[in-house]
Amino acid sequence: MHGALGKPLAPATLHPAYVAADASRNAALEPVYLAFEKHGERWLHSLHVARIAGTDLRDASSPYGYGGPLSSTDDPRFIAQAWQAYAHWMTSQRVVVEYVRFHPALGNERYYGGTVSDNRTVVWMDLQTQDIATAYATRLRQSLKKASGAGLVYRECPLASRVREFGAFYRSGMAQIGADPFFFFDDAYFALLADSGLASLGICQHRDDSEGRWLAASLFLDGQGLREYHLSATNAQGRGLAAPSFVLHEAALSARRLGLRRLYLGGGSDVRPDNPLLFFKSAFSTERLCYRTGSAVFRSSDYAALQQRFAPEWKAHPERPIFYRKV
Repeated sequence: MHGALGKPLAPATLHPAYVAADASRNAALEPVYLAFEKHGERWLHSLHVARIAGTDLRDASSPYGYGGPLSSTDDPRFIAQAWQAYAHWMTSQRVVVEYVRFHPALGNERYYGGTVSDNRTVVWMDLQTQDIATAYATRLRQSLKKASGAGLVYRECPLASRVREFGAFYRSGMAQIGADPFFFFDDAYFALLADSGLASLGICQHRDDSEGRWLAASLFLDGQGLREYHLSATNAQGRGLAAPSFVLHEAALSARRLGLRRLYLGGGSDVRPDNPLLFFKSAFSTERLCYRTGSAVFRSSDYAALQQRFAPEWKAHPERPIFYRKV
C-alpha cells in the first residue's frame, strides 16, 4: 500500500519496514500502520505507540528521524475526513497525545490535522546537477583536497555485511563525543535495519592500511529518488584527515550513480543557526528546507492529568508535547 502512492520521492524513513525496524530501539514501542481509503484515494500514517508508565493510557510518536502521514491527494476535504477518522481511532485506543516529525523533503505536514510548528533549517543536495561540487563551500573543497592527498578511499556496501563492525565503531564514536545514551543503538537495531533492505554503509579507510581500519563510517537509507544521511561516526584520526567530509562527498557521487535525485543531509543537533553540525552540513549545499513538527492531543482531560502526574517533567519541558519521556 505504501508503494502504491506512486510518489516521485519516497524517503526510506517513512517506509513500513523502517518503522518496524526502528521500534526495536525500545521494547515499549509498538509499530502501527493506519490507512484511510475513500473513492480510490488513500491516506497513510505509520507511527510508534507506547504505554505511558503507570497508566492504562498510551502516546504516539514518529520513528527516529522523520514520519507523518502520506496521501494520494491534496484535496482538503479528503484529508479532513481522513484526520477525523484517525483522531477517532486514536481516542478509542486511549492514545492521549502524539508528536510527529514531518519529512522536509515531502512537506507532508499538509496532510496533518493537528498543530504544526517550524523547527529548524535543514540541508539537502541536488544530485542532478552536472557537478555537485560546484555548490561546495571553500572550506569543504580544502577538506576534500586534504583527504584525497592523505590517501583516503571510500567503499560502499549493504549494512547487512558489516552490522557488528558498524555497531561497535558507531558506539565508540558516540562515546568519544559524549553523546546522549539515547543514541547508543545496539546491534539488534542495526540488524533489523539491514534486514529492511533500505540501509547502505559508506566506509572510509586509508589506502595503505593493510588492516583496513575505519576512519569514518556513515549509514544511509535509500528510498525512491532520495538518499538520507542517517547515522555517522568517526575517530580522532579520521577527524584529523577530514574523513567525515570525504564519506559524504563520495556517498553523494554513489547515490547519483544509483539514479537517486537527492541526498538529504538534515540539520543541526539543536535549533541554533550556528549549530556546529548544521555548519558542517551547510558546506555541501546552498539548498535549504524547513523542518516542521506536529502534535495533537486526543484526550484533553487525560492530558491534563498527565501534566499533574508528571509535574516536574512538565515544568522542565513544557515545549514538548510528550514531556515525560524522550522521543
